[in-house]
Amino acid sequence: MKHLGTKTIETRRLVLRKFTLSDAEPMYRNWASDPEVTRYLLWPAHESEEETKGILKGWIAAYDKPEKYEWCIELKEIGEAIGSIGVVMVNEKVQSMEVGYCLSCDYWHKGIMSEALSAVVEYLTNEVGARRIQARCDTRNPYSAKVMEKCGLKYEGTAIQAEWNNSGAGNVACYGLVVGPVVAEEPEETLEPEIEEEEPKVIKTGRKNEISDETIEYVGILAKLELNEEEKEHAKKDMEEMLNYIDKLNELDTTGVEPMSHVFPVNNVFREDIVTNGDGSKETLSNAPAQKDGGFKVPKTIGD
Repeated sequence: MKHLGTKTIETRRLVLRKFTLSDAEPMYRNWASDPEVTRYLLWPAHESEEETKGILKGWIAAYDKPEKYEWCIELKEIGEAIGSIGVVMVNEKVQSMEVGYCLSCDYWHKGIMSEALSAVVEYLTNEVGARRIQARCDTRNPYSAKVMEKCGLKYEGTAIQAEWNNSGAGNVACYGLVVGPVVAEEPEETLEPEIEEEEPKVIKTGRKNEISDETIEYVGILAKLELNEEEKEHAKKDMEEMLNYIDKLNELDTTGVEPMSHVFPVNNVFREDIVTNGDGSKETLSNAPAQKDGGFKVPKTIGD
């Protein structure tokens, strides 16, 4: 932005200019001392004209700085100050300026504040180079919000219990106007709710590979076997030993070694009469362990 300071701006009914000390009396009389005007403002009503004059001295001294923007709103018809409008905050990084204003209640609802704000917005965007103009008001002051909307500022949200003014803690409605391209918002990613799958319960016994009762039941169903409690315990033990043996094999360095079948010195997990006599279904037992030398040859899905 290129700061140009408080230049005089003229509209159809108004002259927006720098304040002078001679404005102290009309400023105090017309709005600065009126609790109705300051009801939703951050500063209290002035108690004397001297207090008003002290405020004006500070503004006038700051006019030497190009980033100082504080206009007296003079009504051409009477040649007198009836309000003020200025920049209350500047953000150089995003080229943003926040505007604040107040007006004598004798001139409310006549379009005067909208006329002044519109002229200031045009000056700040076209000449100073602001990319964003923003303004705020207490949500209990809807007429101020209408002024902002009339001047092209869009409602952006409300900050709840965000500010203390002369009416106590209040909600603040925020309005803004952006000049030029606006950065597009990234669409919010909709996350699908995660569904936790129930896993078979495992009783911690300190063993590395533990087979649950549910797993044994499932194996029995697949093999169409009805195992008694003793057979189930033998099956769990055999399967644990086989898994532990496989873990040991996986830890070996098998670089350059051709795959081969391994013989496991374990008892038959399935009933020997069903395996040997062929009473089980072909689909279930087609890949069943084959008895060999007191153990079982690893089926194709595990070994070769």
